[in-house]
Amino acid sequence: MKQAPGEDDARVLAAIEDGRRRNMRQLLLRASRIVNRHVVEGLQARGYADLRSTHTALLSNIDLAGSTVTAAAGRAGITKQAMGRLAAELEEAGYIRIQGDPDDARARVLQLTRTGKKLMLDSLEVMAELERRYAGSLGRERLAAMLGGLADFIDAAEQEQT
Repeated sequence: MKQAPGEDDARVLAAIEDGRRRNMRQLLLRASRIVNRHVVEGLQARGYADLRSTHTALLSNIDLAGSTVTAAAGRAGITKQAMGRLAAELEEAGYIRIQGDPDDARARVLQLTRTGKKLMLDSLEVMAELERRYAGSLGRERLAAMLGGLADFIDAAEQEQT
């Protein structure tokens, strides 16, 4: 039987797309985006209406005692300029304050405000609620195995870097 022109191309592209959707990088990115969206939705439902998913790049990469823009940007894997924009938005919203670093006049330190600390506590509660929800969908054992596997993977990958 003769194939229509382009049928092989369509089959090859479909196979590539399926491979892309199922590779580890894509699965981790998609899972991260879904969890991030759920966390932001949960926080918005608690009254943090001005919070956007992009803000989590800063909030999840700042030390509770404070971090420089450079350190937070490095952890998030974004530029200092992008982190600076996020910091300005979150400062305007009242979640952080930006101060000069007493040890380095060029550096800016990001510190959580009282409202920012409350946001962090609320985000822990939202995450606990989500983990219960995910355990209901996947089963406790599967969720625990997935989280344990991810923690082991991260530990091993970080050991390789040292």
